[in-house]
Amino acid sequence: MQSDMNQENIAISQVRGFMYELSKSFFLEEPDQEKIDRWREIIAPLATEAPSITLAEAARQLSLALTELDVAAIKDEYYDLFVNPFSHRLINWTASYYVNGRNFGLKLVKIRQLMAEQGLVKEEEFKEPEDSLPVLLDLMIRLIEMESELKDSMTAQQQLLHKFLLPLATHISQRLQTDGEARLYPLCSRFLETWLQLDESYFI
Repeated sequence: MQSDMNQENIAISQVRGFMYELSKSFFLEEPDQEKIDRWREIIAPLATEAPSITLAEAARQLSLALTELDVAAIKDEYYDLFVNPFSHRLINWTASYYVNGRNFGLKLVKIRQLMAEQGLVKEEEFKEPEDSLPVLLDLMIRLIEMESELKDSMTAQQQLLHKFLLPLATHISQRLQTDGEARLYPLCSRFLETWLQLDESYFI
């Protein structure tokens, strides 16, 4: 029985890690043809196989948009929303911004404290602060991967989800829903938010 439970926990962690990796890939960098093709391959089955009706619907809408949009349109949308400093559509994706109205606020201090408690530091590939969406998603992936090695990893995951990731994803999703020009990333953010809401149930 204990072995069965361990296998079940491993399987759950693998699924959770996969979903966070997928979510991170939406926002990490400007996508190329290979990455977009990979999204299409992964998202389409989730429209019927996702473990909740709301996540399946989010996947269905995202899959449809990925089918309709070409690579150039997706790349342009990403650039305008997340890269171009002169774009009026630029999205701020740090947790501090939505709490303090500026970057490098209290949320950044808190997430650095959480990371220090787990002996983790930001990966060198990231230029963004630790409370930015891509870094937070990466941190969750690392906490999941190192559950057996880190002290209180599950507690840290729960804090990361409740206090940082879900509130930030909700703010970003709400902001993107008001962008009348964006077609893909409002759906990516809705997919992420829906997944995080589902993942909350893992800790109940």
